[in-house]
Amino acid sequence: MLGLGGGLHYTRPMRCFAVGFVLLLIGTGCIEFERQTMTYEHNPGADTLRIHQTYQGIYGADDVTQLREQERVQLAEVMRGQRTFFFSNWIFELNLGTYKDALANRSVPETDSLKEAHRRASTNLLALLIANVRVENGRFFLNDQGRPCGTQRVTIRNVSRLIAAGNELIRRSLEVEMRGQPTAEERELFNASLARPGAFLTLIGQELRWRWPLPRAEFDKLGDDDPKVRWLIAEFLRQGGYVAHEQGEVHVRFGKPDAKRGTVTLPMVSNASYRSNAVAHLRATHGLAEGFVPERDAEAFFKAGATTRP
Repeated sequence: MLGLGGGLHYTRPMRCFAVGFVLLLIGTGCIEFERQTMTYEHNPGADTLRIHQTYQGIYGADDVTQLREQERVQLAEVMRGQRTFFFSNWIFELNLGTYKDALANRSVPETDSLKEAHRRASTNLLALLIANVRVENGRFFLNDQGRPCGTQRVTIRNVSRLIAAGNELIRRSLEVEMRGQPTAEERELFNASLARPGAFLTLIGQELRWRWPLPRAEFDKLGDDDPKVRWLIAEFLRQGGYVAHEQGEVHVRFGKPDAKRGTVTLPMVSNASYRSNAVAHLRATHGLAEGFVPERDAEAFFKAGATTRP
């Protein structure tokens, strides 16, 4: 789970999609969890997005009996920092610590004009994320199966500016990527996506949409190498998600514009399986709340946000 660093960079299109939708399988020595519930409420009037995270069935992937020292350190780092995960970072993670480091390391202008435009777009988004994202670590508790769970409350302000900055970064990334494509066909795929009207990322009401250029042949192979990935995508679709290939692009969306809020629960794809090796450490270090109900905690979080001025 504690894998990807959170840098913003341009890569080959399939890798970008993989980071965007298909889980990068996690190695050993990491804190994992069985599944995650993300509930979110977008308030367009306040230009704010609030996200309640519940991580269910937390465990260490390495030793069956106890958390390894590396896993304890990783857990402590998360509890100290401003960091939240979106489905074991296979969509993405928000990590303000790495964003600050990345911003500090990107002050030197690029001599190449396209790369310089990309650098400016990435530093702008990084600065906006640092200024507008706040992560509050919540309580640990045991679920009905006696397995440890944790919660987080995430508040994102100036959402419209962040989405605009994100779209600018996507556009600049595609411009750099297009120049590096080895064939005319691949370059045309990127060029057509850039020329198509409309944003790459949108949030309207509670509906999130994202598009990215991807060859049809690569889209058709998603999950061929791992049945767990096919299962995960099927679960996303079952809960109302949408994934399709349209006009040389993959299109992903979730939620409904007129809904009060959105929620999705997805399983994690991991080489390990749950074991009760984190219970003793969590109880001794952070405590396990009695009678804690994450749904009530989420409701209180959203209610408090509705009465808070932006």
